[in-house]
Amino acid sequence: MKKKLASIYHFVVAFILITKGFDKIQHHHSFIGWTILLLGCIILGYFINVKILKRNHSSLEIVIHFFESIALFLTSYVYFEEGKTWLPYVTLFAGIGFLITTILHLKQHKKNHN
Repeated sequence: MKKKLASIYHFVVAFILITKGFDKIQHHHSFIGWTILLLGCIILGYFINVKILKRNHSSLEIVIHFFESIALFLTSYVYFEEGKTWLPYVTLFAGIGFLITTILHLKQHKKNHN
């Protein structure tokens, strides 16, 4: 169940990032739009890799969590700039959660490989 839930949130985050990236590109914010879009596509690629090809790699998972945290921080910034009320805080807390997850996975990975 835990793996299924993890896959779902990777897909949801990728979908949100890709749509927000396209939106920013269309509104002439190319750099941040392309950055968010690229990170969303990387996360979607990871989702496809895990779900369809049934490949899971702990080092890659750490990198993906880090990418998700960076992308969600950028998305929070965009939402703050757009004057959104609640969305910036939701994505900010999600970004913090992914950063904490990255740190915890990194510590566990180091512990298992020592």
